Amino acid sequence: MTNGKITVATALGDAVAALSLNETIDNPRLDAEVLLCSVLDCERIFLVINKNKVLDEKQLSLYNEYIARRAKNEPVSYITGTREFMSLDFDVSNGILIPRPETEILVEEIIALYKDKSPVILDLCTGSGAIAVSLAYYIRNATVFAVDKYDICIQTAIQNAKKHNVHNNVNVLNIDVLDDFDIDENFDCIVSNPPYICTEVLDSLQTDVKSYEPEYALDGGQDGLIFYRKITDYAAKRLSCGGVLAFEIGYDQGESVKNIIDSTKEFNNVKIITDLAGLERVIITEKR
Repeated sequence: MTNGKITVATALGDAVAALSLNETIDNPRLDAEVLLCSVLDCERIFLVINKNKVLDEKQLSLYNEYIARRAKNEPVSYITGTREFMSLDFDVSNGILIPRPETEILVEEIIALYKDKSPVILDLCTGSGAIAVSLAYYIRNATVFAVDKYDICIQTAIQNAKKHNVHNNVNVLNIDVLDDFDIDENFDCIVSNPPYICTEVLDSLQTDVKSYEPEYALDGGQDGLIFYRKITDYAAKRLSCGGVLAFEIGYDQGESVKNIIDSTKEFNNVKIITDLAGLERVIITEKR
């Protein structure tokens, strides 16, 4: 992309052309628009209405930088520093798993169960805090504990809780879920989107995932199930009677995670929930 008197329309056209050279980028136009909106701090409709607006030198320089980064497969959310989840904007950065739309299915299930109640909820492997903060935001009387091992996740979860004014309802704890740990609470709900990709599959992931997103947030061990075993055992001890255990799962993990849950003999009413494409996304069960 060149310098000079460049309009919104021209900048977008140049950006789309540059991103289209990378065949692994699924939607160059959308990415170009989102990145320009970040530079201009505007909504996408602004780009349509103001297509003849001339970018100043600083704006154009920053946009060129953003497009160059995206052309190398860096995720858009890392470039802009934000990701929308449950209609809320979450701060994200390198070292933080980018929240996915699929995870909203998990959150919506919990909200539907506890919307008008005052549950104590534990979110394990919280990452950006997207699940914990969303639950505290939409279940106003909830008390949420958000747990992660990594300092960057702890800092980001706290930051996002403050951003959405639920920091008084979200307690962020630095704990390694795979260690022997205990929190002196009995929970009404334990929820987790843990790392669940088999180690040997990591190298086959899309470039923007395997080259940029943290491996520790993806790697679920040799069979992808190590976190499900640990969390299910913990939930069997710390969930109140009738309490809910809910996981996000991989598209082919429903039966395997169900077997883990059943093996404890502490849960019943196991339900596997699919997305609009019919893929397994969530498993939810109740403590006996």
